[in-house]
Amino acid sequence: MSPSSNYDSAWKDALESYFQEFMGLLWPDLHMQTDWNHRPVFRDKELQALMRSAQRGRRHVDKLVALRLMNGQDTLLLIHVEIQAGRDSGFAQRMYKYYVRLYEKYPSEEIVSLAVLSNAPAHFAVASMTHQAQFWQCCLSFTFPVVHLESWRPRMAELMELAPRNPFAVVVLAQLEANATRPDEHRLVRKTALADRLYRWGHQRDNVGMLLRIIDAMMTLPEALESAFEEAIQKIEEETQMSYVTSIERVRLKREREEGKSEGRAEGKAEGFAALLSTLITRKFGALPDWAKVRLVAADDVTLQQWAEQILDAGCIEDVFK
Repeated sequence: MSPSSNYDSAWKDALESYFQEFMGLLWPDLHMQTDWNHRPVFRDKELQALMRSAQRGRRHVDKLVALRLMNGQDTLLLIHVEIQAGRDSGFAQRMYKYYVRLYEKYPSEEIVSLAVLSNAPAHFAVASMTHQAQFWQCCLSFTFPVVHLESWRPRMAELMELAPRNPFAVVVLAQLEANATRPDEHRLVRKTALADRLYRWGHQRDNVGMLLRIIDAMMTLPEALESAFEEAIQKIEEETQMSYVTSIERVRLKREREEGKSEGRAEGKAEGFAALLSTLITRKFGALPDWAKVRLVAADDVTLQQWAEQILDAGCIEDVFK
């Protein structure tokens, strides 16, 4: 069975790491009106509390961001990324419900709702969507702007030109490539080609590591092809003389886990697994606090494996150890 791509985790990482670049690429007018000297503040915990009763089982990413505009106005920005194909007749109504909940909670703040459809067919593309309701003499209309990523497919050459300057162009390229390819040999070729370009685009070290993880999460390969991608990355790193903590470490984590099972759980293996997991957590969240070090040392092999899987979706270090 082919693995499913971890779009949710990839989009969360991309929005948190490259929010200004995201706005510049997909919402340039609002980007120009934003005072980027004031750092955007993510208020996801507040949003999660409001959205608990929202429909479950859907694949989407929501971000609530506080911005300061150039005119001094503070604004709440709801970013909703829908991660599934096809047309959803209830999508506009759902966006309206999100807006109402935010308005009820923050009646004195300006609220902007933006939607991104990651892989809806291009022929569905519209600049905005509207939820309308009418009964007798009562009428309601809520309109919000929408970006269809598939509308960028004819402009992939433009994205390639922007990619060395705008990391989020790399994210869009990865999503478009994932939309167009199944997890097979063709995806391996396209994923390797995008990774090769990434190494040569001149991004800073941390950006290359993060973007490679995003590409890896969006363009997941079958287990049988992971080793081929690992070898390709090693060759690229030798040619460019650059090395990063990437999906390769996750492949090694999995292999160590499997070897540990076949050999009967060895203490040294668990220690090595914990050390590698520590490296991944540090790369994503920074220096490990003492409590995290204690838990890593004391954890058994099964718990370490669980934490290794949770790090992909974790929004903070505490989420890893739940």
